[in-house]
Amino acid sequence: MNQLPVPDGVHFSAHLPLVWHGVWQQSAFEATRYLAVLAEFESTSDERSHAQDALHAKLDLMLLWTAKNASHNLPAAKEVVIGLETISWRDVAALPVGAHGALAISLSQVLPFSLQLPAEIVACVGADQAYTVTARLLLKEEALRDWFERTVFRNHRHIVHAERGAQT
Repeated sequence: MNQLPVPDGVHFSAHLPLVWHGVWQQSAFEATRYLAVLAEFESTSDERSHAQDALHAKLDLMLLWTAKNASHNLPAAKEVVIGLETISWRDVAALPVGAHGALAISLSQVLPFSLQLPAEIVACVGADQAYTVTARLLLKEEALRDWFERTVFRNHRHIVHAERGAQT
């Protein structure tokens, strides 16, 4: 099977729930807040006091329960390559180049959420009874773009560290 296109620069590959929607239905504020919470949720901080740790533990548990209840609505997982400006995946259906809509994607198995990112289909190539689709992200809101880029950098960094650890 053909490899997914890999963008120049910072990116990561993963197996994540993803589906294309013809209409962007999520506010940029909600998407931005989720990315900020995901970053905090995945971080470890030695600077917290015991009281802050206890509060964060309660908030984390509430977030996990909320995410668990919402995770039954997630789309099927697919192999994806996520860059700073594009997302590529393999799908059984062709999508028209130039179509505008949203990618619904869940970036975390631990804290699942169907994040919607506005995008435009820029490539759709058929091969091996499937299509390789590439969408260019249309993140016009600065805060959303900033938190998305932080997410890509964080995931890229985790993969690089894991690969270095495996080589030693």
